[in-house]
Amino acid sequence: MRNVIIYSLLGIEAGFAIAIPYIGVFYIILSVFEDSGYLTRAAFLLDNLTHRMGLHGRAVIPLVLGLGCNVPAIMATRALNTLRERRIASVLISLIPCSARTVIILGLVGTFVGYWAAVSIYVLEIFIIFITGWILGRGLPGERTGFIMEMGPLRHPDVVSTLKKTWLRIREFVYIAFPLLIVGSALLGGLDTLGILDIFENAVSPISVGILGLPAFAATALVFGILRKEMALEVLAVLAGTANFAMVLTPLQMYVFAVITTIYIPCVATIAILKHELGTRDTVMISTFTILLAFTVGAVIYQIGMLL
Repeated sequence: MRNVIIYSLLGIEAGFAIAIPYIGVFYIILSVFEDSGYLTRAAFLLDNLTHRMGLHGRAVIPLVLGLGCNVPAIMATRALNTLRERRIASVLISLIPCSARTVIILGLVGTFVGYWAAVSIYVLEIFIIFITGWILGRGLPGERTGFIMEMGPLRHPDVVSTLKKTWLRIREFVYIAFPLLIVGSALLGGLDTLGILDIFENAVSPISVGILGLPAFAATALVFGILRKEMALEVLAVLAGTANFAMVLTPLQMYVFAVITTIYIPCVATIAILKHELGTRDTVMISTFTILLAFTVGAVIYQIGMLL
């Protein structure tokens, strides 16, 4: 019971200190872009670039929405004209750093490693997304379509509307993810007391420790990250016993952990919407691809980091 209470309190601390500040600021910025009417202009400006990935400018809107949450972004791919375009867009959206992944990049790498290290993860993600889109655009069969979109007028965002929209998005975390984090933290306390965590971490340590160079407890955090991405960082703080990650992780370990969490299998909500929109086969293929890609990139970064 003592372990359960301590882990629950650590979960509450992680939620307030790590997730809410970054998620809140990000959603305010996204709401300003949406309410100003700039997204349609971004779609027009990026039409030539998206054509190189087998898409057109209209796909920019779901891709940008993916920075907030992958679930509504994948639902927004219904506006695309063909199944081929929806498949390509859905794969790319699954790789886009959503607000929960941004929490990990900024809360871990940006805070404890450095600003430019965090920026480099976004650059790496953009490179991976573009290369993936380029390969799919040339290899995936199907119909290609042109770009037609109505341009609405530019507007000054209303402060009250922006704050209301931000709260509606944060509310999901406060009402759903936060209780889930506390329950998950309490569960971790119980599993730790029973020694089950040690059994799991020892079983996967050849990969997590030997290949990726992460501490053994990071594997448990990655598993919880499948429920919600920001939970990977919050559970990492719970297992480490502190939110000051510089005390328990090296800069290289923090960087590798952030990169893997940013790329690997989408959260369960995204997996569910992928199944609904594309079917089981495409969902399994996308999930498998992201897992293999995440561990490959993480292992390469670890090896390069050790050499340097």
